[in-house]
Amino acid sequence: MNNESEDSIMITSSIEAEQEIMTVTITTQTIKTSVSRKLKKKKDVFKKDWLNIKEYSSWLQEIKIMLHKLNPNFACFFDVDGVITKGPNFIAVAKPAIQMLIQLKVPVIFVSNTCMLESDKAKQLSAVLGVTIHPEQVVLAQTPMKTLTDFHNKHVLISGQGSSEEIAKMIGFKSVTTVEKVCEAFPELDMVDHMNRVRLSEMIRTQGLVHDENFRPVDAIVLLGEPVQWERALQVITDLLLTDGNPAIVPSEFNIDHDHIPVIACNRDLVFKAAADLPRFGHGAFLTCLETLYKNLSGNDLKYTAFVGKPYEISYQYAEAMANKIALANGQPKVEKIYFVGDNPDVDIVGANMYNNILKQTTLPKISLSGYSLLSDTTFLSATACDSILVCTGVYDPKKHKIDGKNPWKLPTNIALDVLEAVKYVLSKEGCTGNVNY
Repeated sequence: MNNESEDSIMITSSIEAEQEIMTVTITTQTIKTSVSRKLKKKKDVFKKDWLNIKEYSSWLQEIKIMLHKLNPNFACFFDVDGVITKGPNFIAVAKPAIQMLIQLKVPVIFVSNTCMLESDKAKQLSAVLGVTIHPEQVVLAQTPMKTLTDFHNKHVLISGQGSSEEIAKMIGFKSVTTVEKVCEAFPELDMVDHMNRVRLSEMIRTQGLVHDENFRPVDAIVLLGEPVQWERALQVITDLLLTDGNPAIVPSEFNIDHDHIPVIACNRDLVFKAAADLPRFGHGAFLTCLETLYKNLSGNDLKYTAFVGKPYEISYQYAEAMANKIALANGQPKVEKIYFVGDNPDVDIVGANMYNNILKQTTLPKISLSGYSLLSDTTFLSATACDSILVCTGVYDPKKHKIDGKNPWKLPTNIALDVLEAVKYVLSKEGCTGNVNY
């Protein structure tokens, strides 16, 4: 199919979906009017014949269905890359799909493994979707770290790029350093860059090896996202793991064998879908390199104290808590059902299915399949099920990939062509088909 044909289909789909939004708006108002009229009419009927229990029961059920459409008790969570956007491009049908849910007052949360400020991502989404998306509706890879208060007062190394330091401080970390600052304090660490070897030789020749005497040892390592210079970050982080956070200490056999300083990480995505035909390396690829290097050098496995971001359950829990806060603010009932729409079977679908497993557990405390911590505050947790919906606009391409039928965690509840089809499926499941003109 050529680009002109694809553009034509996309424009047509978008126009049809825009018409559906208008139908939703009109139908919602119609339901409100209908409920009001039915209440007035039946009030007079039951005054005359209050023993007509069968008719009353049928009428009450009808009213409940109508009110359910006006006050949904379900929420929709969406991945961004591969669902709402594809690299720098916007997926056209995402706009009417999200607007449809907003019109119906369905709590909508965007759960992405991107590492940036929630406020910035909310602005981006608002611009492309044509509706106001609030920062509270955005759960990014690092967002659940706000709950890891035991580490907020420790001196931590932040690994990532861009505004990583600002993000770390917004999360709650009060004392942070970076790979670059550690290299400034210990100029002999980064030797992959051959020019650094020349500079180090000149330093030693003229003034000897100089360290920053005020360097504060690192208490924990926080991996927010893939850095720009992988080789430098891999070297320095490994050094900190082998030296208890202080490169000035030469490791002995003893401290190589014992536990390393805490490591907190987010975003296990090995790849993500961008503009290129093949998926691009994500933070998971960087973590794989770090784990392999540490294992080869120390003989031990790298252990994570905490892991957040998809597919880990705490991110889904955090999103549910935010959805319930939105529902409460809108005077709606608590969320009973969650629908998660994603494009990556290994991350989005596995995570949603693992979260569904937690929701189905009847004993307390609930146990995380991933082995990592869950939210301690369950005030805003109420869902009893989470359906996973896989779309074909991102990492998963049905023409190139097959679902691993032997791995139940990768099996989605439903497969949809795109996000608009996914939303239609949700509305159909929730009995809201009367609100949408298919």
